[in-house]
Amino acid sequence: MAAASLAGCNGESDDKSKQATAVQGSSPAEQTELAKSNAYIIAANESSGMFAKALASYQEAVSPKLSGNRPLETYDVVSVQQVTKIRSRLEAASAMDGSIAELDPAASDYAAAIAAFDPVNNGLANYAQSKGFLTDGGAKARAEDRAFVASLTKVVDAEKVFFDRIEARDKRLMRAAYDNAPEGSVARYRAGIVLRGKAAMKDVVTVFTDPADVATRQAFAQNLDEMAKMVENWDRAVRAEKPEGCPALQGSFNSVIANGRKAVQSAEKGRFDPASGTPSSSLQYEFNGLQRDFSMMIFQLNQPFSC
Repeated sequence: MAAASLAGCNGESDDKSKQATAVQGSSPAEQTELAKSNAYIIAANESSGMFAKALASYQEAVSPKLSGNRPLETYDVVSVQQVTKIRSRLEAASAMDGSIAELDPAASDYAAAIAAFDPVNNGLANYAQSKGFLTDGGAKARAEDRAFVASLTKVVDAEKVFFDRIEARDKRLMRAAYDNAPEGSVARYRAGIVLRGKAAMKDVVTVFTDPADVATRQAFAQNLDEMAKMVENWDRAVRAEKPEGCPALQGSFNSVIANGRKAVQSAEKGRFDPASGTPSSSLQYEFNGLQRDFSMMIFQLNQPFSC
């Protein structure tokens, strides 16, 4: 789970005077809201579903070992450094001037859940790092397991709400940017690329894991086709203003489309069927690659001067 959201909408121009004019043209309240929103998105990207992954990993690899009485040979909890970093970013963003009704309550709840989890995790982290389980056979881990899982689950739940709120707000703002941009403009096509890309990525898990769901795969492919049209139009609009175009973003856009289309073809050929014999590691590699392509696309769009 990653908050692949745009931290403000930057144009594909390296003209700094235009950028400065755009910022100066915003009201102080708008600038304050943008700064706080960007801070929330940075905090979300720092987290990037870490707690959900940690809980899943713990329940898969650690919990079974605690169900019996055999001495533990290994034991791990959540990285203390990462917990502290995410909590600090959330609390700093929440303390910034201004208010964002869509995000503030969810961010506050998320930070509070982490604050409650922090001492539970930290005590067990010391135990894990010092290999205390070698001296007590895992007694402390077993005694505190229920409290650890319950506290981490609350963090995961709060994390999901926070991510969902960011995604909903991002989609609303991007739709508004698309609707309000002049027909045929770089800004309109740019917003359209993101909208169609996000719509496609909502279905990517189903494409890889449920090859029998043809309707979802077709919707995924259609969104990629629409995204490709937007990229072609965006490229023409950019080159009309800047003949050299914007190869960095163009390549990033097309990587998402190309690897998405490869996934569709693989699904149609039966490579994703459980009975196909395709190694799960290969499927995971392809899935992770497509996710990375999309995250990199959003990352590049978030840079102040993409081209």
